[in-house]
Amino acid sequence: MAKIIFTSRYMKNPASSNAGKLIKYMGTRDGVEKLPNGIDNSPATKKQNDLICTALKTVPESWDYPEMKSYLKNKTKANATEFLNEFLERNADRIDGVKKLVNYYAERPGVEKIGKHGLFSQTDDKINLDDVADEVSSHNGIVWTHVISLKREDAERLGYNNANTWKNLVRRNALEIAKAHKIEPSNLQWYGAFHNTTHHPHIHLLVYSKSGQGYLTNKGIESMRSTFGNDIFRNEQYKLFEMQTEIRDELKNEARNVIDDLVAKIDSDVYVSDKIVDLFKKLAEQLKSYNGRLMYGYLPKSIKETVNNIVAELARDKNLTNLYSKWNEINREKLSLYYDKEKPDIPLEDNKEFRSIKNYILKLVNLISQTTTTKEIYKSSVEQSVSGILLALSKLIANSCKRKRAKLLGQVDSKLKSKLEKKKIAHGLRTDRTVNQNEIENDEEQGFTMSM
Repeated sequence: MAKIIFTSRYMKNPASSNAGKLIKYMGTRDGVEKLPNGIDNSPATKKQNDLICTALKTVPESWDYPEMKSYLKNKTKANATEFLNEFLERNADRIDGVKKLVNYYAERPGVEKIGKHGLFSQTDDKINLDDVADEVSSHNGIVWTHVISLKREDAERLGYNNANTWKNLVRRNALEIAKAHKIEPSNLQWYGAFHNTTHHPHIHLLVYSKSGQGYLTNKGIESMRSTFGNDIFRNEQYKLFEMQTEIRDELKNEARNVIDDLVAKIDSDVYVSDKIVDLFKKLAEQLKSYNGRLMYGYLPKSIKETVNNIVAELARDKNLTNLYSKWNEINREKLSLYYDKEKPDIPLEDNKEFRSIKNYILKLVNLISQTTTTKEIYKSSVEQSVSGILLALSKLIANSCKRKRAKLLGQVDSKLKSKLEKKKIAHGLRTDRTVNQNEIENDEEQGFTMSM
């Protein structure tokens, strides 16, 4: 069962009476909380069985009480008394009239009394039981009644086995109580009493607004449950939060390492599953057409789905699986403060605590995509430059060869060369002089182009 049991009800008309014989018997019977020695395992009496049947018909959810399950397994006087006692504690607001409810809080057997009765409130001013009963019964607004209960072992271990500790608990959380009931703090009025029962030490808390304002929603009830639970178990909860934070950070770092390793493998010859490769490629393509803010919360549904699928694949990693299992184990321990039944673990891809992993994937894939594009542009530019340089060099080499040939021709006997040129001129042919002049002009022009 949960470490803290928090039951809430309300009465629209406190002055009215709607209780039955069952509550009268349970509220007034002497020694209801303790059984004489030697009769614990005796069969439950007919009157007890009749009362239990009436209780189950009146409040069907009482079938789920742990005491009821114990009674069904073994119908003894002890188990019957434990169930009836627990039923009374959780449904005390159904006693005849508010006066009897207040009297029950203060004078019921087992209550720890402060002076003549067990009532306490926000201040240490003397409380007159009759005056309070009249005050509450004449109130024309809603009155809320709460029962806050602990297991005996937790109450003993944490020191919640006396009225003073519970009184201080309620006092330091009075603002949260007012906030939960939508009551201005200056108008808040509450009374409490501690019942030191055998299995579940608890307090009854009666709350209302002096001005008649206020209302309590399910969210407000959960807020109060959380407030009291976190306060009572604050040291244990702090340790759990500390451990969970440490594992969360370790898991996030390990996830980044896994992602980096996968990306490195994709660019190498190392095998990576086709599914993860396809998911990374798909995400890269989706991000090319996305112009919004690169944060998971701002993404369209289609891209979020791709990112979630990537995280789901990453969660298969052995190290990540072990770390996330430890995180969930601590989380279940935290939730056991309030809930009887264990809630199923949230898949890693749906857990908001680890959204930073998704944002890391987005930034990394986007960076790789941009880097790849830059490399392709640079590579194309370099290839074009190299091609142009090679072409220019080839022309220079060719022209250099021509100049060397011309220089060699210039070393031929000048008289013979002069005769040959005269014959060529006579026949209208080009001479070496004209050829050399054209080559020089071409070389000069090419040199100008390269220098540009």
